Amino acid sequence: MANKKTKKGTKQNAASSPVQEASKASAKKVDAKKAAPKKDAAKKASSAKKATKKDKKNAKPGMFARAKKYIGSIRTEMRRVVWPSKKELVNYSVAVIVSLIVVGVVIAVLDAVIGEGLVLFSGLRS
Repeated sequence: MANKKTKKGTKQNAASSPVQEASKASAKKVDAKKAAPKKDAAKKASSAKKATKKDKKNAKPGMFARAKKYIGSIRTEMRRVVWPSKKELVNYSVAVIVSLIVVGVVIAVLDAVIGEGLVLFSGLRS
């Protein structure tokens, strides 16, 4: 059965003349030209509506709204912070102070060595 239907369809398609096909194509073009201005007007109207909606969405909020949002984000971030205990805080503070003293001593020794090297090199002392 399927073969018969396809054969009939091909016979009917083959039976149509090139003139008929050309007239169908020109009729489609005319219909498209008539419908084009209506579609263009509809597209322009819808794009204008979309543009105003996008402008409102993309518009920069006011100064107070931005400040409120900023303060709110700070509050949420501060709630996420894990604060150290008193013992941890003391340990961290001691570690920072010791590392500052060590780095300071190293810089002082390097400064003295480089200074003496320059004095010996240039012979400024008699």
